[in-house]
Amino acid sequence: MMELVTGGSGSGKSAYAETVICEKHRQLCSTAAKPPLYYIADMVPYGRETEKKIEAHRKMRAGRGFATLEWYVDLPGRITAPDSPDLKGSCVLLECVSNLTANEMYESGGAEDTGKDTVECIIRGVQMLKERCAHLVVVTNDVFRESVPDSEEMAVYKDNLGTVNRALAEMADRVTEVLFGAPVCIKADSDMAYGIRKQMKGTGAVEDRSEKRLEEKGRHSMKFITGGAYQGKREYAKKLYPDAEWADGAVCSFREISVCEAVDHFQIFVRRWLQAGKTPKELTGEILAENRDLIIVCDEIGCGLVPTDAFEREYRESVGRICTELVKHADEVYRVTCGAGTRLR
Repeated sequence: MMELVTGGSGSGKSAYAETVICEKHRQLCSTAAKPPLYYIADMVPYGRETEKKIEAHRKMRAGRGFATLEWYVDLPGRITAPDSPDLKGSCVLLECVSNLTANEMYESGGAEDTGKDTVECIIRGVQMLKERCAHLVVVTNDVFRESVPDSEEMAVYKDNLGTVNRALAEMADRVTEVLFGAPVCIKADSDMAYGIRKQMKGTGAVEDRSEKRLEEKGRHSMKFITGGAYQGKREYAKKLYPDAEWADGAVCSFREISVCEAVDHFQIFVRRWLQAGKTPKELTGEILAENRDLIIVCDEIGCGLVPTDAFEREYRESVGRICTELVKHADEVYRVTCGAGTRLR
């Protein structure tokens, strides 16, 4: 069994992950098997702040039976090294993928330093863990929901981490997002990331509600897909609506929003709209008046620190208010995390 656990900073995802793997270990120990319990730590101690975090995590897992493996880079190499423990049948907690990605990109001996591919190296390492372990829990971090444009270096890092997260979610049996200590399952043991819509259709209830809403709204059917950057929203939308023709909100004309079937990067379209001196009310009015069948893919950008720049503050709030208004008129609303979609409506 493999579970991927994600969440924001301080969300309680580490405590949840430790509880899950310790319970899996306890269950195995109650049988004839007595597997080892490993904690793969990959936060490099490079200053007082990180040392404090490492010490806090050590205290949190103290007395729970973990043997710690400090593997900062090259998981495949560490797993197969002659002096490494045999992980067959073991219970393993890997924390966390966001640190591991940074290590492979920037640390000496990491993938980028040795001419390897960061994403491929991490995915292969986790796949090797999954093949060997009885139970594997992997922790990652949600750093994808801010409005201020990233630097070129940060964009590359987020792209790598997002790609890794989506791949791990696909191979995981379960994906859980932890929000303020509360675990929310976004992929169940037997559900594939794109199986949600089919599963919900099978109940008949969704179609009945949707048909009723369509009749009430004159047969219009707006769709809305959101989630953090690099989460696989466009790929998820294409699975749901394979025949749609897409416009790119980063480059399409303002007129296209009234006639296109689907638009990606809607948040960038809003930025361009505002920079042209147009108002949020004008945009929502145009869409609702002329294109209520629109499929919209938009980043969540309302998290993180409030921007210091006045336009950035206006932009972030405008995206939120525009999307809130459009979602009122949408028949299907999805939120995508690590490539796995949850239907909100």
